[in-house]
Amino acid sequence: MQVPVSQVSSDQFAFLSRNGMIRSEEGNRASELIKSTFLKGMGLFGNDTNLVAIHKNANSGPTGQLARLKRFEIFSAAVAEKCGGNANIKHAWYGASKSEICEILSYGFTTCRQPEDGDGYGVGVYLSPFDCAIDGALSSEADEDGLRHLLLCRVILGKMEEICVGSKQYQPSSNHFDSGVDNLSAPRRHIIWSAYMNSHIVPNYVVSFRAPNLNDKCANTHFNMHGCFCSVVQAFEILTSFKYGVD
Repeated sequence: MQVPVSQVSSDQFAFLSRNGMIRSEEGNRASELIKSTFLKGMGLFGNDTNLVAIHKNANSGPTGQLARLKRFEIFSAAVAEKCGGNANIKHAWYGASKSEICEILSYGFTTCRQPEDGDGYGVGVYLSPFDCAIDGALSSEADEDGLRHLLLCRVILGKMEEICVGSKQYQPSSNHFDSGVDNLSAPRRHIIWSAYMNSHIVPNYVVSFRAPNLNDKCANTHFNMHGCFCSVVQAFEILTSFKYGVD
């Protein structure tokens, strides 16, 4: 469910507006697609999750933000040329604390965290596929208002290589590859190597929500039993409808 705008204090999102994020209007196509896919991707926790707000990146914040977008576009073109015309750009979730989200929006990614369950796949930024919001949500932290925040990012995946759990890899194994993944046929984690974390990832939206049951660490077990999903048609619509973060 989504909380009505009238019940939400604008002070809760001042940190987003300061960083060039604007409130996405309820009912528009992009917001509805994000909301429905997010809630489906929460698996069993979707019914108990309250989506409070969606903010989109207007690229009008700090000057570095626009520079990072330009860099992303340059690298998108370069990877596309290398990969025969397809840079394999996808949307993916990144969950973190409010302070880390704010830092990323202001300065870009500065650290590489290991997954919450401890299953590391090398040194890089870990993102969850668009249809698996629960994995990103489990990496988020409730703020002083009880809100959690997820970045929905555009990510250049290029040619992916499968990485073994426990790997210490920190860069592509060869020039043939661009990113890592835990499982090529059923990905749950995309790994963007640290050298590329501010050229191959650009935040597009911030989804703010409440999910009290996520405090229960057995959430991942429930998710593994029931999964999360998004139809092929819906995924295609989403990826094409908000390519540049506009409604």
